Amino acid sequence: MKLSEFLLQMSYLKCTNDKDIEIERISINSKKLQKNSIFICLNGKNVDGHNYVQEAIKNGAVAIVCEKILKVDLSIPQILVSDTRIAYAEISEIFFKHPSNKLKVIGVVGTNGKSTTSYLIYEILKRSGKKVGLIGSMYYEYMNHKEKSNMTTPDPYELNRLFLDMVVDGVEYVVMEVSAHAIYLKKVYGIKFEVKVFTNFSQDHLDYFKDMNSYRECKKSFFIDSNESLLVINSDDDLGLEIINSVNNKVISYGIDKPSDIFAINIKNSIKGTSYVMNLFDDILFIKSNLIGKFNVLNEMAAAICCRSIGLHNEIIVNSIGLINPPEGRFNVFRYKGITYVVDFAHTPDGLSNLLNEVKNIAKGNVITVFGCGGDRDCLKRPIMGKIASEFSDVIIVTSDNPRTEDKMEIIVQIIQGIKSGCKFYVESDRKKAIELSLEIAKKGDFVVLAGKGAENYMEINNEKIPYSDIEEVKKFAK
Repeated sequence: MKLSEFLLQMSYLKCTNDKDIEIERISINSKKLQKNSIFICLNGKNVDGHNYVQEAIKNGAVAIVCEKILKVDLSIPQILVSDTRIAYAEISEIFFKHPSNKLKVIGVVGTNGKSTTSYLIYEILKRSGKKVGLIGSMYYEYMNHKEKSNMTTPDPYELNRLFLDMVVDGVEYVVMEVSAHAIYLKKVYGIKFEVKVFTNFSQDHLDYFKDMNSYRECKKSFFIDSNESLLVINSDDDLGLEIINSVNNKVISYGIDKPSDIFAINIKNSIKGTSYVMNLFDDILFIKSNLIGKFNVLNEMAAAICCRSIGLHNEIIVNSIGLINPPEGRFNVFRYKGITYVVDFAHTPDGLSNLLNEVKNIAKGNVITVFGCGGDRDCLKRPIMGKIASEFSDVIIVTSDNPRTEDKMEIIVQIIQGIKSGCKFYVESDRKKAIELSLEIAKKGDFVVLAGKGAENYMEINNEKIPYSDIEEVKKFAK
């Protein structure tokens, strides 16, 4: 593609030495760059791409996108922009010929529930016969293709590559998780969303956003700048109500505890699933779900609204919800010698509270919670999660969970500081041994909750991902 084609379609302030050269690749990494590439200088948290322009040119860059004119080889065109992250999104769209314009995109935002809600929408649409793709934190999936995801929301280049592949395969709808990082880094800039879903807001990622208000405003901004998107908003959440009162878009609210357009009543939970009555646009639907918990009722309502808004009939929605099993790593239940094991990804205070509250309500025996907190992440939530675990558990086993570059025992000490006096707890920093310990402690009728890792298949220690899986460990012991 010629440089002139990019310049015609993107926003820029100035272009020096405007040569109509051929652009074959886009790169933000000066070391991995190949010849005939356009190099985009991203200003990151720890690294500024502007400092690597000479290396980029040496490795084959033929044009530079920057936020300041640089004193480098003057034969190389420099495209001056106000924000290189916006430029990265625009250039990626142009390079792949605006594939998202040929798709109906549904974006799901929230501290918790993004993965499950996206999965539910995807499964209902697929079961209805729609050609649909999923971009999630575990997999990118469409038609007969499935690949492991590298991050919740891909970078613009990868995202548009996925969109184009989906278009070529005949996909009509795409359901995608949109992380707060993706919003902040403008990864989804320029994408037209048919529907935007808000699940909830609670503490997380304060290692990145520094304070709750910054994190809150980041999520809110996705909905404020919504153009013509339909907004599906959880009105049980305080930020959800704030969004509802701040936008001019068409909004459909859903909830259980507060007034909303779509709501659920007569919720009954058991270890086998949940039954309830959903009022969906004044139609009364009797739901039987394999998913457990009040939080999953909210996720299912959000999915039902999305699917109904694009024309699916009630019967398809109800039948599909009844057939869908929990996504991998989300309230997965295993039984061993009368002991019930629950594996879940809950890794935030709100997520852990919701999980343990539901387990406590259905457990007949003791609740034994095995969990840790990730390293190099929000350390403020560690004692909070210790406190929550002690409120809902009879016994706690504090262990390791992706310590990354931190000392795992220091993380454990911070968790313990929040555990209420009188609550029985053990410390076992080796997660496999912690699960073995739970087997020794648990008796018939008890529930053992393994929280934090869900379907993750690694333990990240000192920048190395070592194979490990809670699900596989439980299956091993069950055998």
